[in-house]
Amino acid sequence: MPDVQGVEICSLSDKGQSRPENQDSILVDSSNGLFILADGAGGGRGGATASRLTVDTMAGALKSVYRKIRRYPLWNRDKRVPQLTGFLSIAAQAANKVVVDQASATPNLAGMASTLVAGVVDRHRCITITAGDSRIYHFHEGRLEQISRDHSLSRSLIDQGFLSEQDSNVSKYRNVLTQAVGMQDKIEVSSYDFPLVEGDLVLACSDGLTNMVSDQTITAVLSATNSLEEKARLLIDKANDAGGLDNISVILARYNNPPTFFSRFLGLKYTTL
Repeated sequence: MPDVQGVEICSLSDKGQSRPENQDSILVDSSNGLFILADGAGGGRGGATASRLTVDTMAGALKSVYRKIRRYPLWNRDKRVPQLTGFLSIAAQAANKVVVDQASATPNLAGMASTLVAGVVDRHRCITITAGDSRIYHFHEGRLEQISRDHSLSRSLIDQGFLSEQDSNVSKYRNVLTQAVGMQDKIEVSSYDFPLVEGDLVLACSDGLTNMVSDQTITAVLSATNSLEEKARLLIDKANDAGGLDNISVILARYNNPPTFFSRFLGLKYTTL
């Protein structure tokens, strides 16, 4: 649903065709332009527990500090962007501690972990953090750009020149994570900040989508003139049609220029800076 900030967000999650349960967890808060996606790892009950603890802990931590964000004027990007990034990172560290502590206290949850994508659409920017191989994309003027870089062993091998991009698609190291919530005592997240203009889409998703559906197909789905909900459902269907080998989660956010006080008063349309 849209809100006064000009952000429309929808989410959809499906267990896929092969997994007995859905171990992904998602949360969206359109009133604050906030979204969180976590993909559980570790097998059994552990994956579902890790992802749910990640989302719940982050949501609680962000709720308690979110009003502080509004202290900074919208035009002061020098303060707002690092503050938002800092709040997301602090919440991720809190979630990491909860998952690590729970795994240590519960033998049958030992080794549980979760990927993470969390972000805020803040007027004409998107500020996000990631850990693991769940991804964030920016769709602008018909072009899809992967913003995040996977925290995976195959990505590390590519960066070091030991593996090609093409070979990584079938590499046994593709799903070996180098960072995740609960993997170690302190998590190292990557942060990103990119501009948005009216009509741009932000896509956050688990690897249940990206391992099954090509960027070209995702681009075609996002290019269609239908609702966010229909786009999300079609992405899920495409992944299931390709085999649905994992849980599939999708969050889509559309940025629409929010009206200002003066534009409402004068009947004019707001334009981004």
